[in-house]
Amino acid sequence: MLPAPEGTLSEGVPKQFLGAEVRSRDTLTYGRVKARIKFASGSAVISSLVTIYTPWPADNWNEFDVECLGAPPVTLQYNSQVYAGPPTTPPVTTPVSPTPDVFLDTLAFDPTADFHVYTVEWTPDSAKYLIDDEVRLTWTRNIALMNLPQNVLLTIWASSASSWAGPVTDATSQAAATFDWVELYRYTP
Repeated sequence: MLPAPEGTLSEGVPKQFLGAEVRSRDTLTYGRVKARIKFASGSAVISSLVTIYTPWPADNWNEFDVECLGAPPVTLQYNSQVYAGPPTTPPVTTPVSPTPDVFLDTLAFDPTADFHVYTVEWTPDSAKYLIDDEVRLTWTRNIALMNLPQNVLLTIWASSASSWAGPVTDATSQAAATFDWVELYRYTP
């Protein structure tokens, strides 16, 4: 991460650091996303593998996240987020908000110390989160709403929510995640 230029704001709040995001051009509706990652370590640092449907302003929402909370680095957070409200008619002027399902996974290893393979496997019936081919979570709640084309994102950023990811410190800017490779597979019933 890099220090943010003076006056950088996010939703009206000053930001100390700039994060990074790599986003696929193509989208995936059902399939498997695998990535070999050495997540970032550090207070306030979030590094992640994400699939997301993201028009702006959001007229709907579909998202899967594998997020490493850099402090403590032995915790991953899996998010499955869908918009469960009334149907919208694009173009919308006020973005919708998703209903999140959050699962914290305390690991027996430090995901910032070495590479591991993280997978999100998504079908019309469920979403599975895997580490090194071991299923860590199977999600089915609201799966019928999780049917929109999603981009794949690789991210690192500094959270301002110290109760979630720790406070921003001077060392936050030294954080780095390494994404070795990413594979995408389309689902065929």
